[in-house]
Amino acid sequence: MKNVKSTRHVYGLVLALFVLMAGIQANAAKALNQAFAVMAGSVLLDKNTISYTAVLPELPASDDGAVYLYELQPFEYAVAPTAVPVASAPATLNPAFTLPYTEARLYTKLGLAVKSGGQNVLIANPQYIANPELLATHTKARQTRVLKSEQGKDFCNLYLSENAAGIIAGRYTTAQVMNNGGNQAITNPYSRAAIMPTDTRPVQPRHYMLNASEPAGIAALASELSKIAANSTVENFIIGNEVNVRAWNYMIWTDWDSYIREYAQSFRVAYNAVKSQNANARVFVCIDQNWDRNRPIGHQEYYEFIDGKDFLEKFNALVAGEGNIDWGVAQHPYPVPLTYAKFWDMSGCPSGSYMAAQVSSGKMMTFQNLSLLTNYLQSPEMLSPQGAVRHVILSEIGLTNAQGTEVQAAALYASYVAAKSNPFVEEIIYLLSFSEPQVDTRLSGQSQLVYDSLGTANEAVYDAWAKAFIGISDWSQVIR
Repeated sequence: MKNVKSTRHVYGLVLALFVLMAGIQANAAKALNQAFAVMAGSVLLDKNTISYTAVLPELPASDDGAVYLYELQPFEYAVAPTAVPVASAPATLNPAFTLPYTEARLYTKLGLAVKSGGQNVLIANPQYIANPELLATHTKARQTRVLKSEQGKDFCNLYLSENAAGIIAGRYTTAQVMNNGGNQAITNPYSRAAIMPTDTRPVQPRHYMLNASEPAGIAALASELSKIAANSTVENFIIGNEVNVRAWNYMIWTDWDSYIREYAQSFRVAYNAVKSQNANARVFVCIDQNWDRNRPIGHQEYYEFIDGKDFLEKFNALVAGEGNIDWGVAQHPYPVPLTYAKFWDMSGCPSGSYMAAQVSSGKMMTFQNLSLLTNYLQSPEMLSPQGAVRHVILSEIGLTNAQGTEVQAAALYASYVAAKSNPFVEEIIYLLSFSEPQVDTRLSGQSQLVYDSLGTANEAVYDAWAKAFIGISDWSQVIR
């Protein structure tokens, strides 16, 4: 009897241990969602073949032991129950597929999924082709670029809604791609006139979000930018203007994650359209001076702009998650405020102490503290696919002459020094034709002389003059 009790006791312990281990293993099984895969990627092997690969941590639980590859539009983030896969195979830890390249697949994503409970469940982030430049047939050598350039001469605003033919008159090297809302087909559905009355946080639109949320919008955007990249002298494409500010890239209020997702969709379409024509072209996202102000929910400005730092973080996460690409940053390093150029002495500026503190604390970014941006872009998670710091241009800056031409001249020179002394800034583009009360950036007298000297042998003469005028012995006293 004692032996029987002992045997039963041992059996009970073994059974309990088995149940416990089974429970641990069940709990350890990784959840089936887009974070399941360790990695996934889609690249062109040649101009006719797409390669999709993934790495899985374990075999995913599924209804049938298979994995399926689906083709998704930029605006699709789940697989419909009725969707037809483009490929399938028995599940392995390293699923790999090859597909024929088609032009449509330049703008779609490939998503790996399993069937679970009768549903198609994505187990990896859908992936775009990450090397569209392999397709390029109109690649041009990069033009010799100097540090200083000028809007209207080297730079143009490109309104796609007015440019269906994809033609640019002039030999511009940089184009800022924008949408004035005149063509509803290329205007995001959440940005159209019909939906604006429903905006719970209305702002006055200046420009409108591009449309990569409908097949017709994607086709129009891709067609126009492909033609321009192939047939013009433009080699730098800036997608939108100060897109961290809703008024400049209008969409009705939803939330910032949704807003940035809509922008990332249009950016990806634009990037692939451009790079598939000219492999040496560069494509930039554009931000303004708001860098790290951290407006709380409920604050009026929370719904008007998102900090540039937060925008880039969210944008980068979306892009990297769907196939990292070599995007760059175009920033506008105007003084704060735009109406006051005498940045070294804010005593004559209304709220001058507050404005100065916004810059010195790193909440606002001007030419005085460009290292905020370039230091941030050196962080490992922000590097390009090649492991390099991303391309940076200062695509718009003007200095008001409201405080006099000498103040304008000194501030102008300081902005140039800031760009020149930062090894990651490739170009600074001046806006010299803007004329409104308090913000008139036109040059005359000393400011014209200083501007003309930049990049010439006479530059050093005005360097000494500008430092003396500001009252410093070294530029590090006012620039970091």
